[in-house]
Amino acid sequence: MLNNDKAFNRLMALLRSIDPKNPLPEELEPYLLLWMIDEPYCKKERSLEYQGEVPKNAYYVVHGLVKVYAWCPNGYRYLYRIYRENTIVALKCFMDQEVSAFEIVACKNTLVRSISHAHMQKIYKHMEGMREMALKTAFMYSEAQEKLRTDLLALDVEARLLKFYSLFKGLLPARTGPIRDEDVAGYLILTKIQLKKVRMRLKKLGLIVSH
Repeated sequence: MLNNDKAFNRLMALLRSIDPKNPLPEELEPYLLLWMIDEPYCKKERSLEYQGEVPKNAYYVVHGLVKVYAWCPNGYRYLYRIYRENTIVALKCFMDQEVSAFEIVACKNTLVRSISHAHMQKIYKHMEGMREMALKTAFMYSEAQEKLRTDLLALDVEARLLKFYSLFKGLLPARTGPIRDEDVAGYLILTKIQLKKVRMRLKKLGLIVSH
């Protein structure tokens, strides 16, 4: 029977692309279709996992954005990662079932699907090679997130903002966007004043526009 769930089909295409030389187990797709659940649609920002707790679920971003916050030694919370649509959020602390140093937050107007650690354990037990693939996926996303931010920070301030707003659509206008200016500034290692000043200049030049 054909599966008409477009979001689920995108997820399966994503999973197949991770290691194209090794086909996924045939039983994986029906298992995920049965046990992955839609979290409540986030009309407002909502925390999915909390610092100081063992993460319960891994997440697939169907629509919108998911943020990950970290903390400096002085207790300052800052935006550490941003996951876009059609990405998987499964941090190492979820894989290892360790207490998390991070908070995972779904932005407003975001939909995610989740799968529990217990169900992932059943996949690992009954489907050969899936634990290795899951670890590879978590590592791949971690590396990609680190590279994305490192590449952004290597640019001058104007180029940094241009690239950031081209990568993360729907953040403008800032006053109604899903990510606050203080978080954007922290992510880009800018002051909030710098962010607003340079963004205004780029808007006047027509280089960035609100969507």
